[in-house]
Amino acid sequence: MKIAYTFHEDASDPSVQSGRPTSILHEFERLGLDIVRAFPLEVPTTGAMLAKKAGYRLLGKMHRGDRNDRYLDQLAAQFAARTAGQPYDLVFSAGSEEISHLVTTAPMTFCADATFANLVDYYWDFTGLSEEYLRQGHAQEATALKRASLAIYSSEWAARSAISDYGADPARVAVLPYGANMGSDNRRQDVLPWIEARTHSPAPLRLLFVGRHWERKGGEIVVATALCLIAHGHPVTVDIVGCDVPAKHRGVPWIHAHGLLNQRDPVAMARLREFFQQAHFVFVPSRAEAFGITFAEANAFGLPAIAARTGGIPNAIRHDWNGLLLDPNASPSDYADAIVSALEQPGHYRALCCQAFDEFEQRLNWRVFCRRFLELVHERIGLDYTAGSPAKTLESVA
Repeated sequence: MKIAYTFHEDASDPSVQSGRPTSILHEFERLGLDIVRAFPLEVPTTGAMLAKKAGYRLLGKMHRGDRNDRYLDQLAAQFAARTAGQPYDLVFSAGSEEISHLVTTAPMTFCADATFANLVDYYWDFTGLSEEYLRQGHAQEATALKRASLAIYSSEWAARSAISDYGADPARVAVLPYGANMGSDNRRQDVLPWIEARTHSPAPLRLLFVGRHWERKGGEIVVATALCLIAHGHPVTVDIVGCDVPAKHRGVPWIHAHGLLNQRDPVAMARLREFFQQAHFVFVPSRAEAFGITFAEANAFGLPAIAARTGGIPNAIRHDWNGLLLDPNASPSDYADAIVSALEQPGHYRALCCQAFDEFEQRLNWRVFCRRFLELVHERIGLDYTAGSPAKTLESVA
Protein backbone atom coordinates (compact mmCIF):
# COMPACT_ATOMS: atom_id res chain seq x y z
CA MET A 1 0.00 0.00 0.00
CA LYS A 2 1.21 3.47 -0.85
CA ILE A 3 0.21 6.23 1.56
CA ALA A 4 0.45 9.97 0.99
CA TYR A 5 1.33 11.19 4.49
CA THR A 6 0.54 14.86 4.97
CA PHE A 7 0.87 17.36 7.79
CA HIS A 8 1.35 21.10 8.09
CA GLU A 9 4.51 20.63 10.18
CA ASP A 10 7.56 18.44 9.58
CA ALA A 11 6.36 14.97 10.52
CA SER A 12 9.95 13.71 10.53
CA ASP A 13 10.96 16.06 13.36
CA PRO A 14 10.65 14.30 16.76
CA SER A 15 10.15 17.63 18.54
CA VAL A 16 6.86 18.26 16.69
CA GLN A 17 3.74 17.55 18.77
CA SER A 18 5.51 15.38 21.35
CA GLY A 19 6.90 13.17 18.57
CA ARG A 20 3.48 11.78 17.58
CA PRO A 21 3.71 12.41 13.79
CA THR A 22 7.27 11.07 13.67
CA SER A 23 6.45 7.89 15.57
CA ILE A 24 3.55 7.12 13.23
CA LEU A 25 5.73 7.81 10.19
CA HIS A 26 8.51 5.52 11.40
CA GLU A 27 6.09 2.74 12.29
CA PHE A 28 4.41 2.94 8.87
CA GLU A 29 7.83 2.61 7.28
CA ARG A 30 8.77 -0.27 9.57
CA LEU A 31 5.62 -2.05 8.46
CA GLY A 32 6.82 -1.76 4.88
CA LEU A 33 4.39 0.87 3.63
CA ASP A 34 5.49 3.04 0.74
CA ILE A 35 5.23 6.64 1.98
CA VAL A 36 4.86 9.77 -0.12
CA ARG A 37 6.05 12.53 2.22
CA ALA A 38 3.68 15.46 1.67
CA PHE A 39 4.95 17.56 4.57
CA PRO A 40 5.57 20.16 5.82
CA LEU A 41 2.82 22.25 4.20
CA GLU A 42 3.92 25.74 5.12
CA VAL A 43 1.50 28.62 4.71
CA PRO A 44 3.13 32.00 5.37
CA THR A 45 1.28 34.40 7.63
CA THR A 46 0.19 37.51 5.74
CA GLY A 47 0.23 41.08 6.94
CA ALA A 48 -3.54 41.14 6.71
CA MET A 49 -3.81 38.16 9.07
CA LEU A 50 -1.42 39.73 11.57
CA ALA A 51 -3.46 42.93 11.48
CA LYS A 52 -6.68 40.98 12.02
CA LYS A 53 -5.20 39.13 15.00
CA ALA A 54 -4.04 42.43 16.50
CA GLY A 55 -7.46 43.98 15.97
CA TYR A 56 -9.23 41.14 17.71
CA ARG A 57 -6.69 41.26 20.53
CA LEU A 58 -7.67 44.87 21.16
CA LEU A 59 -11.24 43.61 21.52
CA GLY A 60 -10.12 40.97 24.01
CA LYS A 61 -10.57 38.11 21.56
CA MET A 62 -8.25 35.38 20.33
CA HIS A 63 -8.12 34.93 16.56
CA ARG A 64 -6.10 32.37 14.62
CA GLY A 65 -5.37 31.95 10.94
CA ASP A 66 -5.31 28.17 10.63
CA ARG A 67 -8.90 27.27 9.74
CA ASN A 68 -10.00 29.81 7.13
CA ASP A 69 -10.63 28.92 3.48
CA ARG A 70 -7.47 30.63 2.21
CA TYR A 71 -5.28 28.65 4.59
CA LEU A 72 -7.00 25.34 3.79
CA ASP A 73 -6.81 26.02 0.04
CA GLN A 74 -3.07 26.64 0.32
CA LEU A 75 -2.60 23.40 2.23
CA ALA A 76 -4.43 21.60 -0.57
CA ALA A 77 -2.34 23.30 -3.27
CA GLN A 78 0.91 22.40 -1.56
CA PHE A 79 -0.25 18.81 -1.11
CA ALA A 80 -0.99 18.63 -4.83
CA ALA A 81 2.47 19.96 -5.64
CA ARG A 82 4.21 17.56 -3.23
CA THR A 83 2.39 14.50 -4.63
CA ALA A 84 2.40 15.42 -8.33
CA GLY A 85 3.27 12.42 -10.48
CA GLN A 86 3.27 10.07 -7.48
CA PRO A 87 0.27 7.72 -7.35
CA TYR A 88 -0.96 6.65 -3.93
CA ASP A 89 -3.73 4.48 -2.51
CA LEU A 90 -4.62 6.42 0.63
CA VAL A 91 -4.16 9.83 2.22
CA PHE A 92 -3.21 9.93 5.89
CA SER A 93 -2.97 13.15 7.85
CA ALA A 94 -1.79 13.69 11.41
CA GLY A 95 -4.55 16.31 11.81
CA SER A 96 -7.94 17.16 10.34
CA GLU A 97 -7.12 20.53 8.78
CA GLU A 98 -4.90 19.16 6.03
CA ILE A 99 -7.59 17.07 4.30
CA SER A 100 -10.41 19.62 4.45
CA HIS A 101 -9.91 21.03 0.93
CA LEU A 102 -7.81 18.31 -0.73
CA VAL A 103 -8.71 17.36 -4.30
CA THR A 104 -8.06 13.63 -4.67
CA THR A 105 -9.80 10.45 -5.72
CA ALA A 106 -8.08 8.44 -2.99
CA PRO A 107 -9.81 7.81 0.35
CA MET A 108 -8.70 10.18 3.09
CA THR A 109 -8.00 9.40 6.74
CA PHE A 110 -6.73 11.41 9.70
CA CYS A 111 -5.93 11.02 13.36
CA ALA A 112 -6.38 13.63 16.09
CA ASP A 113 -6.63 13.82 19.86
CA ALA A 114 -9.52 16.31 19.89
CA THR A 115 -12.15 17.97 17.75
CA PHE A 116 -12.40 21.73 17.44
CA ALA A 117 -15.45 21.62 19.72
CA ASN A 118 -13.42 19.77 22.36
CA LEU A 119 -10.84 22.56 22.43
CA VAL A 120 -13.10 25.61 22.56
CA ASP A 121 -13.02 27.16 26.06
CA TYR A 122 -11.13 24.10 27.34
CA TYR A 123 -7.56 24.73 26.24
CA TRP A 124 -6.05 28.07 27.25
CA ASP A 125 -5.25 29.09 23.67
CA PHE A 126 -8.76 28.23 22.48
CA THR A 127 -10.52 30.39 25.06
CA GLY A 128 -12.16 33.71 24.22
CA LEU A 129 -12.12 33.04 20.48
CA SER A 130 -13.51 35.49 17.96
CA GLU A 131 -16.89 34.65 16.44
CA GLU A 132 -15.22 34.59 13.03
CA TYR A 133 -12.69 31.98 14.08
CA LEU A 134 -15.36 29.94 15.84
CA ARG A 135 -17.36 29.76 12.59
CA GLN A 136 -14.27 28.85 10.60
CA GLY A 137 -13.16 26.20 13.08
CA HIS A 138 -16.50 24.42 13.29
CA ALA A 139 -16.92 24.56 9.50
CA GLN A 140 -13.44 23.12 8.92
CA GLU A 141 -13.98 20.28 11.37
CA ALA A 142 -17.37 19.39 9.93
CA THR A 143 -15.93 19.39 6.40
CA ALA A 144 -13.01 17.15 7.34
CA LEU A 145 -15.29 14.65 9.05
CA LYS A 146 -17.66 14.61 6.09
CA ARG A 147 -14.84 13.96 3.64
CA ALA A 148 -12.81 11.48 5.70
CA SER A 149 -13.34 7.80 5.04
CA LEU A 150 -11.92 7.14 8.49
CA ALA A 151 -11.34 9.47 11.45
CA ILE A 152 -9.13 8.11 14.23
CA TYR A 153 -9.26 9.68 17.69
CA SER A 154 -7.13 8.85 20.69
CA SER A 155 -10.04 8.87 23.14
CA GLU A 156 -13.75 8.25 23.54
CA TRP A 157 -14.02 11.90 24.64
CA ALA A 158 -12.95 13.11 21.19
CA ALA A 159 -14.81 10.43 19.23
CA ARG A 160 -18.07 11.30 21.00
CA SER A 161 -17.61 14.93 20.04
CA ALA A 162 -17.08 14.04 16.37
CA ILE A 163 -20.36 12.17 16.35
CA SER A 164 -22.49 14.40 18.60
CA ASP A 165 -21.12 17.84 17.69
CA TYR A 166 -20.52 17.30 13.96
CA GLY A 167 -22.81 14.45 12.99
CA ALA A 168 -19.95 12.17 11.93
CA ASP A 169 -20.94 8.70 10.77
CA PRO A 170 -20.04 6.35 13.67
CA ALA A 171 -18.94 3.75 11.12
CA ARG A 172 -16.23 6.17 10.00
CA VAL A 173 -14.99 7.02 13.52
CA ALA A 174 -12.68 4.85 15.63
CA VAL A 175 -10.74 5.15 18.88
CA LEU A 176 -7.07 4.16 19.00
CA PRO A 177 -5.04 5.34 22.00
CA TYR A 178 -1.71 6.95 21.20
CA GLY A 179 1.60 5.31 21.99
CA ALA A 180 4.83 6.11 23.78
CA ASN A 181 7.69 7.87 22.02
CA MET A 182 10.26 7.83 24.82
CA GLY A 183 10.87 4.23 25.89
CA SER A 184 9.19 2.70 22.85
CA ASP A 185 11.92 0.03 22.58
CA ASN A 186 11.84 -0.97 26.26
CA ARG A 187 11.55 -4.67 26.93
CA ARG A 188 10.22 -6.50 29.97
CA GLN A 189 13.64 -7.85 30.96
CA ASP A 190 14.91 -4.26 31.12
CA VAL A 191 11.92 -2.82 32.96
CA LEU A 192 11.50 -5.39 35.75
CA PRO A 193 14.76 -4.44 37.52
CA TRP A 194 13.70 -0.77 37.46
CA ILE A 195 10.38 -1.75 39.06
CA GLU A 196 12.12 -3.77 41.77
CA ALA A 197 14.56 -0.94 42.48
CA ARG A 198 11.89 1.69 42.97
CA THR A 199 9.60 -0.66 44.91
CA HIS A 200 12.32 -1.27 47.49
CA SER A 201 14.12 2.05 47.25
CA PRO A 202 14.44 4.16 50.39
CA ALA A 203 13.23 7.77 50.66
CA PRO A 204 12.98 10.21 49.14
CA LEU A 205 9.89 9.71 47.06
CA ARG A 206 10.63 10.81 43.49
CA LEU A 207 7.95 12.53 41.40
CA LEU A 208 8.44 13.39 37.73
CA PHE A 209 6.58 16.25 36.06
CA VAL A 210 6.87 16.43 32.26
CA GLY A 211 5.18 19.18 30.26
CA ARG A 212 5.73 22.41 28.39
CA HIS A 213 2.84 24.33 29.96
CA TRP A 214 3.25 24.82 33.70
CA GLU A 215 -0.25 26.06 34.46
CA ARG A 216 -2.24 23.84 32.09
CA LYS A 217 -0.32 20.75 33.12
CA GLY A 218 -0.93 21.41 36.83
CA GLY A 219 2.56 22.34 37.97
CA GLU A 220 1.31 24.26 41.00
CA ILE A 221 -0.67 21.22 42.16
CA VAL A 222 2.48 19.10 41.95
CA VAL A 223 4.41 21.52 44.18
CA ALA A 224 1.52 21.83 46.66
CA THR A 225 1.19 18.04 46.82
CA ALA A 226 4.90 17.70 47.52
CA LEU A 227 4.55 20.23 50.35
CA CYS A 228 1.72 18.13 51.84
CA LEU A 229 3.88 15.02 51.67
CA ILE A 230 6.83 16.76 53.30
CA ALA A 231 4.60 18.18 56.05
CA HIS A 232 3.56 14.62 56.91
CA GLY A 233 7.10 13.34 57.09
CA HIS A 234 7.59 11.99 53.58
CA PRO A 235 10.78 13.33 51.96
CA VAL A 236 10.23 14.20 48.29
CA THR A 237 12.18 15.25 45.24
CA VAL A 238 10.41 16.62 42.17
CA ASP A 239 12.08 16.52 38.76
CA ILE A 240 10.55 19.04 36.33
CA VAL A 241 11.16 18.61 32.60
CA GLY A 242 9.92 20.61 29.66
CA CYS A 243 9.14 24.05 31.04
CA ASP A 244 10.46 26.88 33.17
CA VAL A 245 9.71 26.79 36.87
CA PRO A 246 8.07 29.96 38.23
CA ALA A 247 10.53 32.21 40.08
CA LYS A 248 8.86 31.62 43.44
CA HIS A 249 9.86 27.93 43.30
CA ARG A 250 13.44 28.38 42.14
CA GLY A 251 16.03 27.52 44.71
CA VAL A 252 13.76 25.11 46.59
CA PRO A 253 16.18 22.25 47.39
CA TRP A 254 13.80 19.41 46.56
CA ILE A 255 12.72 20.87 43.19
CA HIS A 256 15.07 20.01 40.34
CA ALA A 257 14.29 21.92 37.17
CA HIS A 258 15.83 20.54 34.00
CA GLY A 259 14.16 22.74 31.39
CA LEU A 260 13.29 21.63 27.86
CA LEU A 261 15.50 18.71 26.85
CA ASN A 262 16.50 18.50 23.19
CA GLN A 263 15.06 15.32 21.70
CA ARG A 264 17.84 15.24 19.11
CA ASP A 265 20.53 15.23 21.83
CA PRO A 266 21.43 11.68 22.93
CA VAL A 267 22.88 12.90 26.23
CA ALA A 268 19.69 14.83 27.08
CA MET A 269 17.54 11.84 26.16
CA ALA A 270 19.68 9.53 28.31
CA ARG A 271 19.03 11.87 31.26
CA LEU A 272 15.29 11.80 30.59
CA ARG A 273 15.33 8.00 30.45
CA GLU A 274 17.00 7.99 33.87
CA PHE A 275 14.26 10.22 35.28
CA PHE A 276 11.59 7.78 34.03
CA GLN A 277 13.52 4.77 35.35
CA GLN A 278 14.07 6.19 38.83
CA ALA A 279 10.81 8.06 39.56
CA HIS A 280 8.06 6.48 41.64
CA PHE A 281 5.31 8.27 39.70
CA VAL A 282 4.88 10.50 36.71
CA PHE A 283 2.66 13.22 38.14
CA VAL A 284 0.97 15.55 35.64
CA PRO A 285 -2.44 16.67 37.01
CA SER A 286 -3.43 18.59 33.87
CA ARG A 287 -6.28 21.06 34.01
CA ALA A 288 -6.94 20.35 30.32
CA GLU A 289 -5.56 17.44 28.32
CA ALA A 290 -6.62 15.76 25.08
CA PHE A 291 -4.71 12.55 25.82
CA GLY A 292 -1.25 12.81 27.40
CA ILE A 293 1.48 10.87 25.61
CA THR A 294 3.63 11.33 28.73
CA PHE A 295 1.40 8.82 30.49
CA ALA A 296 2.03 6.20 27.80
CA GLU A 297 5.75 6.94 28.08
CA ALA A 298 5.61 6.48 31.84
CA ASN A 299 4.00 3.07 31.35
CA ALA A 300 6.77 2.12 28.92
CA PHE A 301 9.10 2.30 31.93
CA GLY A 302 6.74 0.38 34.19
CA LEU A 303 5.98 3.68 35.88
CA PRO A 304 2.46 4.46 37.13
CA ALA A 305 1.00 7.84 36.14
CA ILE A 306 -1.04 10.21 38.29
CA ALA A 307 -3.46 12.66 36.69
CA ALA A 308 -6.89 14.26 36.81
CA ARG A 309 -9.93 12.67 35.19
CA THR A 310 -10.39 15.20 32.39
CA GLY A 311 -10.50 15.26 28.60
CA GLY A 312 -9.06 12.16 26.97
CA ILE A 313 -6.86 11.10 29.90
CA PRO A 314 -9.16 8.20 30.94
CA ASN A 315 -8.18 6.44 27.70
CA ALA A 316 -4.54 6.62 28.78
CA ILE A 317 -4.84 5.95 32.53
CA ARG A 318 -7.11 3.36 34.09
CA HIS A 319 -7.54 4.21 37.76
CA ASP A 320 -5.75 1.92 40.18
CA TRP A 321 -4.53 -0.21 37.28
CA ASN A 322 -1.73 1.60 35.43
CA GLY A 323 -1.91 4.74 37.52
CA LEU A 324 -4.10 6.90 39.72
CA LEU A 325 -6.88 9.04 38.30
CA LEU A 326 -8.45 11.62 40.61
CA ASP A 327 -11.37 14.01 40.14
CA PRO A 328 -10.54 17.32 38.46
CA ASN A 329 -11.28 19.20 41.69
CA ALA A 330 -9.07 16.94 43.84
CA SER A 331 -6.92 18.88 46.30
CA PRO A 332 -3.15 18.53 46.81
CA SER A 333 -3.88 16.66 50.03
CA ASP A 334 -6.06 14.22 48.07
CA TYR A 335 -3.18 13.54 45.71
CA ALA A 336 -0.77 13.19 48.63
CA ASP A 337 -3.08 10.67 50.34
CA ALA A 338 -3.38 8.62 47.14
CA ILE A 339 0.40 8.54 46.69
CA VAL A 340 1.07 7.50 50.29
CA SER A 341 -1.65 4.85 50.16
CA ALA A 342 -0.11 3.29 47.06
CA LEU A 343 3.46 3.32 48.38
CA GLU A 344 2.56 2.00 51.83
CA GLN A 345 1.47 -1.22 50.15
CA PRO A 346 4.60 -2.43 48.31
CA GLY A 347 2.74 -5.33 46.73
CA HIS A 348 0.06 -3.03 45.39
CA TYR A 349 2.59 -0.48 44.15
CA ARG A 350 4.59 -3.20 42.40
CA ALA A 351 1.36 -4.44 40.76
CA LEU A 352 0.66 -0.90 39.52
CA CYS A 353 4.12 -0.81 37.96
CA CYS A 354 3.78 -4.20 36.27
CA GLN A 355 0.29 -3.41 35.02
CA ALA A 356 1.58 -0.11 33.68
CA PHE A 357 4.11 -1.95 31.53
CA ASP A 358 1.40 -4.41 30.45
CA GLU A 359 -0.68 -1.46 29.24
CA PHE A 360 2.27 -0.16 27.24
CA GLU A 361 2.94 -3.56 25.66
CA GLN A 362 -0.67 -4.36 24.85
CA ARG A 363 -2.24 -0.97 24.13
CA LEU A 364 -0.16 2.20 24.49
CA ASN A 365 2.42 1.77 21.73
CA TRP A 366 2.64 2.92 18.13
CA ARG A 367 3.01 -0.59 16.76
CA VAL A 368 -0.45 -1.49 18.04
CA PHE A 369 -1.81 1.86 16.84
CA CYS A 370 -0.52 1.48 13.27
CA ARG A 371 -1.38 -2.20 12.94
CA ARG A 372 -4.93 -1.55 14.12
CA PHE A 373 -5.16 1.48 11.80
CA LEU A 374 -4.31 -0.73 8.81
CA GLU A 375 -6.85 -3.32 9.93
CA LEU A 376 -9.52 -0.59 10.09
CA VAL A 377 -8.53 0.67 6.64
CA HIS A 378 -9.09 -2.85 5.36
CA GLU A 379 -12.33 -3.41 7.30
CA ARG A 380 -14.00 -0.07 6.66
CA ILE A 381 -12.47 1.21 3.42
CA GLY A 382 -11.59 -2.05 1.68
CA LEU A 383 -7.91 -1.35 1.06
CA ASP A 384 -5.66 -4.32 1.69
CA TYR A 385 -2.31 -3.70 3.37
CA THR A 386 -0.88 -6.79 1.64
CA ALA A 387 -2.02 -5.80 -1.86
CA GLY A 388 0.93 -5.98 -4.23
CA SER A 389 2.99 -7.83 -1.61
CA PRO A 390 1.41 -11.28 -1.19
CA ALA A 391 4.17 -12.58 1.07
CA LYS A 392 3.83 -9.78 3.60
CA THR A 393 1.37 -9.78 6.49
CA LEU A 394 1.09 -7.72 9.64
CA GLU A 395 2.30 -10.73 11.60
CA SER A 396 5.45 -11.01 9.50
CA VAL A 397 6.68 -7.64 10.77
CA ALA A 398 5.54 -8.08 14.37
